[in-house]
Amino acid sequence: MFIMYIDESGNTIPLSQKGTKFLVLTGCVIHEKIIPRIEAKFRNIKNKYFQSSDIEIKSNFLRYANPDLKESSPLKLNDREKYDNFEAEMTRFLKSIQVTLYSVVIDKKNYWKQYPSQNPYDIAYVFLIERFQKYLEEEKGYGIAIIDPREGQVEKHFIGLELDKIHNKLRWNPEEFWSKCPNIIERLLFSTSDKTVGIQLADLYCYPIFHVFEYNKKGDEYWRYNELSLTKLYKQEGILDGFGLKFFPDKTKKDLRFFEA
Repeated sequence: MFIMYIDESGNTIPLSQKGTKFLVLTGCVIHEKIIPRIEAKFRNIKNKYFQSSDIEIKSNFLRYANPDLKESSPLKLNDREKYDNFEAEMTRFLKSIQVTLYSVVIDKKNYWKQYPSQNPYDIAYVFLIERFQKYLEEEKGYGIAIIDPREGQVEKHFIGLELDKIHNKLRWNPEEFWSKCPNIIERLLFSTSDKTVGIQLADLYCYPIFHVFEYNKKGDEYWRYNELSLTKLYKQEGILDGFGLKFFPDKTKKDLRFFEA
């Protein structure tokens, strides 16, 4: 059994209300057999630096734990050497674990030009689950999807019912242009990130992808993307675009440095 843990960076707030330019939804796929080993390693790191194995480590908590930054973090460390060691150990951990990533990037401004009344989270979820289905077909396995119902600035407690409907349609009766996803079992499951290691991992891999798009960078200009997320994103015969990374609407790629040759 494979589990896809899902988290987002960015939000669905209109740009006129200071929302982010992009919404990024990332799924972190892990086989059930190795989840206990991954969780044990993660808990050891948490206990080593914070004397608690149950604290939550997410991307912004990790970045702002740096004592040189003014931003607050529940993980704030007051010793720079200790922070550097923590960052290095987290980097080694994220590089070493056996996970596969899929990420969907929505250009909100151009999406709303085409679909002004639609929630971009919905189409991002469809693209993500369709890719999970293809992965499960390749692995000849089955999987479930788990998402945080209350994460970030996206009010999923309002859209949770809609996501569940979309999830169930994909499994049994997809819309005209959707792909059926029979290898995904159960309805969409909800679990908070502070209680779910897999969602914390999805967040740690998701933010670097969001960063390179939101700040219009090439992939190699942000080390967390280049060293952590890129190495785990699914590629088909070495090709990332359209497989492990889906950008929508496609026509706006030409304006982004990420897609420059």
